[in-house]
Amino acid sequence: MCAILDANAAHEVFGANAGQATEAGEGFFQWLKDGKGNLVVGGQLGEELDRVPGFRKWAYQAKLKGKPLLKISDYHVHDETKKIEKRDDLKSNDPHVIALAQVSGARLLFSNDKGLHEDFGNPEMINHPRGKIYSTLENKSFTEDKRKLLKRHRCRLGS
Repeated sequence: MCAILDANAAHEVFGANAGQATEAGEGFFQWLKDGKGNLVVGGQLGEELDRVPGFRKWAYQAKLKGKPLLKISDYHVHDETKKIEKRDDLKSNDPHVIALAQVSGARLLFSNDKGLHEDFGNPEMINHPRGKIYSTLENKSFTEDKRKLLKRHRCRLGS
């Protein structure tokens, strides 16, 4: 199972030491920690996440322990980002996140950016299968709906 973590929600997953983690963020972190899911990073999003101290520490440990962190070629993500930036129907300022989803095949996004939610749900941008959103905008609890999202998203790299 693959997911993309937007930089705007990273503190909810990797901010436990700073008291910023949410229940839903902790559930997402546990999903990664238990090896049930893979976090996909690459391109500009990888650079953004590297600025989150808790993420850097986790990514280093994940690499050492063989945990689920899938690094997608920055070159491929940047190339796809350039194509997406030319679209006139983009609602967010995150074409690099859409590009990462297209290149990796990840179809689950943890984000609290409404514009990015629209882009990720747009079948013209993310399809086969459609993108799904994991968000804490309305509810920071680890709800049954969030649990189901984590259970059903398989990783299809290169889709």
